[in-house]
Amino acid sequence: MNNSKAILNEIETENFIWIIYLLIIGLSFLANSFEKDYYINNNLESKDIYRMINIFIFSAVLVVYLYFFKGNFKVINELSVFDSYKKKKFNELNFIASALIVIAGVIFLYIAIYDENLDTEIAFN
Repeated sequence: MNNSKAILNEIETENFIWIIYLLIIGLSFLANSFEKDYYINNNLESKDIYRMINIFIFSAVLVVYLYFFKGNFKVINELSVFDSYKKKKFNELNFIASALIVIAGVIFLYIAIYDENLDTEIAFN
């Protein structure tokens, strides 16, 4: 029963994260409108707003990625020698994937902060 309660709590947290993702999608649309204004009208204020929104977006996303990485790290540390090969394999692959996503998030955030001339189009692709 305790395991079911923990899983239900995790699902509630994931539902909250989906709300965060929806807000990020909305902010991404807003950021794109400022980016478009910058390129059409050469509006430097729009460029700065676009950059700040992107820095916020990629910071928030990195926090979410770190949450999942932490959870996967915990699962890896709790694996038992008695767990099945498949369980170990899939959890280890999941951990590797989450580590790579965190690395990508750090890189995207770095670009968002330091690419002041908008030389690179960063996106969740």
